[in-house]
Amino acid sequence: MNLINVDYINWQDKNTTQEFCQSKTIKKYILGINKFTKSVLKHIDVDGVIDDFTRVQSSRKKEILNIHDIDAHNCIILWVSTGSPLEVKNRLDEMGFSHISYLAFYKYSGLDLIDPPFIMDFKNDFLSHQNEYQWIYDKLEDTDSKEVFQKVINFKISFDYAFMQGFTNNHKEQYFDKQLIHHKKNIVFVDGGGYVGDTLPQIIENFPDFKRIYLIEPNELHINIAKRDFGNDDNITFIHCGLGNRVQTADETTNLQNNCDHHYQALSINTIDNLIDEKIDFIKLDIEGAEQDALEGARETIKNDHPILAICIYHKAQDWYKIPQKVLAINPNYRLYLRHYMEGIFETVLYFIPYDA
Repeated sequence: MNLINVDYINWQDKNTTQEFCQSKTIKKYILGINKFTKSVLKHIDVDGVIDDFTRVQSSRKKEILNIHDIDAHNCIILWVSTGSPLEVKNRLDEMGFSHISYLAFYKYSGLDLIDPPFIMDFKNDFLSHQNEYQWIYDKLEDTDSKEVFQKVINFKISFDYAFMQGFTNNHKEQYFDKQLIHHKKNIVFVDGGGYVGDTLPQIIENFPDFKRIYLIEPNELHINIAKRDFGNDDNITFIHCGLGNRVQTADETTNLQNNCDHHYQALSINTIDNLIDEKIDFIKLDIEGAEQDALEGARETIKNDHPILAICIYHKAQDWYKIPQKVLAINPNYRLYLRHYMEGIFETVLYFIPYDA
């Protein structure tokens, strides 16, 4: 593995952060309005908040500005975007601004700020389980997977978006990477974490002659939206429950504070093995950190049906090695591929492709 040292420092980011915190003469702006903006404003008095899209005209009594209102001379912009961070970073570079990301600011400022998502547990886990990370790296099938592995791991260690250059927001191919997934007739697809049905158009596009899709979603509002938009298709089954490694009633889950950060809120939990009694060809899981439990609850399906698996591994650091350990212990006859479909921390997918696929 070609990884950076865990003590990596981006000195430009560190120095820019110190300027933002300490300078009395330089202009300071925050680009974007979200919870991270509010977190910074508790500690730093800024000259304005930049947001080209909001209709809000003030934020904690700070004027809302357009980026074109800002003179790039003698100012620093702290940007808080999580959806398209590389687009923001590259645009600010093109416009000649001195700038810093929220991740870098969090790392180097020493302030008591809101934790960024899906990254805080990583460094310590990596230091404690380097052999496991090396093991999964060696298991990856192609050079693209190994490159993705190194870039994302370096990013998670460093908090530095420079390591994410080259990634794009590519939701259309997420779970259906053309290099890896080929057409299969009469497919039975399990959409674990179906949300509002946002993956259904891609499933239907890639497998137009599908036999059945099981959309499984714990949030009642979300699954009702999916039913509203796709409920006319008799070949789509909507299942309102959470996925886990055992069957739990709503009464049991009421008292749970959380389940691997997956909040079920007095909702029943079930297993894939128990819910579906036909051969499954493809399982997609994006269930906010409950993926390990859901895979344990699909043991018989993975063992007997040998489905393609597309599993999100960005929610928890240990998912990087524990998910492949669990799957391969059940059925070792898989090739492993890693892909990443977003500019930032989200949407890292580990594919398990059967050798006979």
